[in-house]
Order: sequence, then C-alpha cells, then structure tokens
Amino acid sequence: MKIFNIIRSQEWWAYKLTPLLAIGYATALMSPIPLYSVALWMAFLLSSLVVGAIYVSVINDITDLEEDLASGKSNRIQNVPPKLRWIIPAACVLTGLIFGFFIYPDILSCALYLGSWVIFSLYSIKPVRLKNRGIMGVLADGCGSHVFTSLLMVSSMSYATHQQINWIWFTSIGVWALCYGLRGILWHQFADRDNDIQVNLNTYASKIEPKNFKYQTRVLIIIELFALAVILYEISIIYTLVAMILYFILVYIRYRYLADQVIIVMRLNDKPFQILMADYYQLFLPLTLLIFAVYRDHQNIILLIAHVVLFPYAIWKAIMHYSLCVHIGFMHILMRLRGENHK
Repeated sequence: MKIFNIIRSQEWWAYKLTPLLAIGYATALMSPIPLYSVALWMAFLLSSLVVGAIYVSVINDITDLEEDLASGKSNRIQNVPPKLRWIIPAACVLTGLIFGFFIYPDILSCALYLGSWVIFSLYSIKPVRLKNRGIMGVLADGCGSHVFTSLLMVSSMSYATHQQINWIWFTSIGVWALCYGLRGILWHQFADRDNDIQVNLNTYASKIEPKNFKYQTRVLIIIELFALAVILYEISIIYTLVAMILYFILVYIRYRYLADQVIIVMRLNDKPFQILMADYYQLFLPLTLLIFAVYRDHQNIILLIAHVVLFPYAIWKAIMHYSLCVHIGFMHILMRLRGENHK
C-alpha cells in the first residue's frame, strides 16, 4: 500500500523493532512478575516506537528530498503534494506527546523517549542537520535509533515490573546498542556513498575511503560482542546459547549454499550479503526468550503467537534455508547410495 511505502515500514518494522522487543522480554523475565501480565504495556511501548519510526522515516525523506533529486535517487515523499508533506510528522509529534503523557511519571523513560525524538530532529532538520556533519551524524543516528530506544525498553520494563534498574544490564545494553546502531548507519552511509559524494553531502562515509575503515570495523564488532556476552551472562538462559549455535549454522548454510557473504559493515562486492549477528538479534534472541517464557509459564504462549504473527518473514525465511540444507544433504546421501549400488 502507498502509505506503507511513504512511511518506509519495510525498512524498520522487523529489523529495528524485534531487537527492542527482545530487550523488553529479557528485562521483564529478570523479574518475578509473569511476562504476560505486562504484555499490554509492552504493546504500548511498541506502538510508541512505531510512531517515532514513522516520524523519522518521513522527516528523513522530506529533508533529503533536494539532495536525492540532485543525485537522481528516488524519494518516496516527492509524489506527495508539498502542502501535505508535514501532516504525517506533525501528527506523529502530537501522538508522541500523548505517549509521553502516559509514560510519566517514569522520568528516566520520559527522558529517553523524548531524547530519541529530539536527536532525530536534529539529525535531519536544518539548520543543525547533523546528518551533514560527519561523525556527529553517525553518532546521532546510532543513539536515536538504537541507544535511546533500547535503554527505554530497559527503564520502562523495569518500572512496569517494579524492579530496581540493574545498571550492569542497563550499561551493557547501551554499549551493545551503540555499536550495533553505528554498524547499521555506517552500512547505510557506505551504501549511499557515491550518491552523497555526487551532491557533496558531508556524511562520515563520504569523507573516508572504505579500505581505511577496516580497523574501526573490527573495534566495533569486538566491543559489541563483548557487551553481548555481558548481556547473555546477565540473562543466564542457556537457550540463548543454543540459539547462537543455530544462528551460526544458518549463517554457514547461507554462505555455503546461497553464496551470501558475511559482512560487519561494508559489502565486499555486489553479491547477496548477511550482516553479522543481525539475524541473531532480530530472530533468534526474541524467539528464544519467548520460548523460555512459555516453558516457565504456559500462559505466555499468547505472546509467542503474537510475535510470530507480527514478524513472520524472518522466521519463514530461516525455515526455508534450513529446509534447503536438509534437502541438499538428503540429495547427497541419495546420490552416494545410487553410486554404491551401481558399483
């Protein structure tokens, strides 16, 4: 539908919301309160983040319109009449204020929710427009899309489940979210590098040669994985490690049979690719936490069903790729048996 194209939901619905839900599930599971008892509040938080994501997507297209047209890049907002373009972000701001009203009196969560709106406005809108200010734009995007929202899930779910904030958990989530968020925006900037150079846009990636970014890439993934190790230790759910094994099996299947290169930030060529750890955060971790929640209390099954209904694509894609591996393995065995019979 046209509205989904305008708000670019295909770019953030499953990719950015599922890791945030995983953080919410994990934070709730660290309390004695049943996960299903805070399901409505989690749905409320998810809705508040959806409104923020719509706002970010639309103002990005509005403020990028001039540069996109100059570089010949398509822009989803260009077919919307100029007088109507700001209706969606204005409605989002109003709705966001309503969400903020209900988040109050949780001051920390209010600050984090407001912070994500403010920093993304500064990222896109002139005269500040941090997107056009090198490393500041990278940090702003990483904080707005990942750090503030991830920490919001920790603080708000802690508040909803009457927990004191676990500051080791809070800090490790923040570090992990920053590294993962930086990898995400840098991937986007390097993918758009040629267009940005063409219109003289001062992004971080446009001012650095990709071959000179290998060291920074390694540092980012090392810190991210260290923070993830702390996160998994704090959760202390053995299923998350089993899920890690299953994830790396899937990575190998895609690399071996589908020729999907594994990247940290930048694509090496034009072949299909998979970003390291992305599917673990988006698919395996949230599902694993929900399966554990169902094991602990069968009434949580409704949350698992809802998650699968809302985010089915990655699940079916993984099932298809596992099935492909089984099929290829079966065919190899069959061919070997036939060869031995011919002998």
